[in-house]
Amino acid sequence: MKTNDRITGIGVIGKVPWGTHVCQFYQTKGDLIDILVPYFKTGLNNNELCVWLISEPLTVEKARASLTGAVRKLNDYIKKGQMEIANASEWYTKSGKFNSEEVLRRWIEKEKLSLQKGFDGLRLSGNISWLQR
Repeated sequence: MKTNDRITGIGVIGKVPWGTHVCQFYQTKGDLIDILVPYFKTGLNNNELCVWLISEPLTVEKARASLTGAVRKLNDYIKKGQMEIANASEWYTKSGKFNSEEVLRRWIEKEKLSLQKGFDGLRLSGNISWLQR
């Protein structure tokens, strides 16, 4: 029987079905990097469109440098649109403010785009620690 499970790259989690959401609590920047770098490396190796939305305590530059150390030819993945690394607050507030319906619509569009481009699906991490009431 064929399963719809995807390898997460996170040892303690293993495989999960498409659509699984994981919440990670972390104490340090290193904790965050240690879990997300293998997560995205696995997604890239498995033909998934990967989107990493960065906020404190990381910067886009630090995330990219961390991923560069683990993923051969990261720039090639970025150039072909398979890996996106962006500032979370800018991505989530494209219209000038946070709007949950707009965010959901944008994620659905991103998933459709991933399939149109021939990727198996969408893998993402979006840190919303910057979001205030």
